[in-house]
Amino acid sequence: MRLFLIDYENVNAAGLRGIGQADRSDRIILFYSHAANTLSFEIMDEMMDSGIMPERVCLEHTGKNALDFQLVTFLGYLIAKEKADSYYIISKDFGFQSAIRFCQEYFGVKVHLCPSIKSAIGLKVKKEQKASEPRAAVKPQQTPQKVKPEKQTGEKAKKAKRASVSLRKKTTVIQVQPAGAAPVAVQEPDGSRVDLDTVLSLVKPKVNADIAAEILHCLQSSHSKIEFHNALQQHFDNAIVKQYYHCMKPCFVAFTG
Repeated sequence: MRLFLIDYENVNAAGLRGIGQADRSDRIILFYSHAANTLSFEIMDEMMDSGIMPERVCLEHTGKNALDFQLVTFLGYLIAKEKADSYYIISKDFGFQSAIRFCQEYFGVKVHLCPSIKSAIGLKVKKEQKASEPRAAVKPQQTPQKVKPEKQTGEKAKKAKRASVSLRKKTTVIQVQPAGAAPVAVQEPDGSRVDLDTVLSLVKPKVNADIAAEILHCLQSSHSKIEFHNALQQHFDNAIVKQYYHCMKPCFVAFTG
C-alpha cells in the first residue's frame, strides 16, 4: 500500500494527474480549503474510469501555512497507525523538506515530495529499473592519511577551548532513538532473558497468556522506553497502559545511545 497526501492548495487538479495508475490498495488523501475546492472534468473522468476516489480533508480554520501543518500532523499519525510501503507528499512546496528529513532520521520512514501522483508512481518505476541494472565493480578507495591539527597557542587556543565547552553545555539527551540504531537489550534486573513466564510473573494484576504475549511483543519490538510505551498504547486501553508499562519498565537496560 502507498499513501499519497495531496496539498491541493499548492498543486490543484494537476497534483491528481495519474490517479488512474494508482492501485485499489493505495490510500489517497486530499487536503483542500474553500479557496481551492474545484476539480477539472479531465481528472474527474480519470477517477471515474479507475474507480479510485480520494479521501477529503477540508481546512476549516485558515491561517498562514495552516493546511501544511494539518497535512504534516496527519502524516505523523499515519506513520504511527498505518504500515505503508511508501509515503508521498504531493506538493511543489519545498518547505516540507524539514519534516521529510525528520521522518527519515527518527522514524526510518522514507517520504517523497512529488508534484503529482503520476510523477510519484514514475519515481518508483525508475528506482525499480535502476535496482535491476547490474552494478559496475567499484575500485577500493585508499584510506587518506590523517593530518595532525596544528597546535593552537595564545588567544586562538582560548577561543577554541571556550567553543568546545559551549557545545558540551548545549548537549541534550534525546529520548527518541534514530532509526537504524541497534536495539536496546531487553533483560530482567538479574540479567536473564525476558520470556512469557517473566511477563506473567511481573505484571500486576495477573493477566492471561494472550495479553502477556502482546506485552512481550511490544517489549521485544521497542528500542527505548518511549517506544515501548507507545507500542502499548496501540494495543491496549490507556487506562491499563500505565500499569503494564511500570510493571515491565525494569526489564529495560538504561538507554544511553
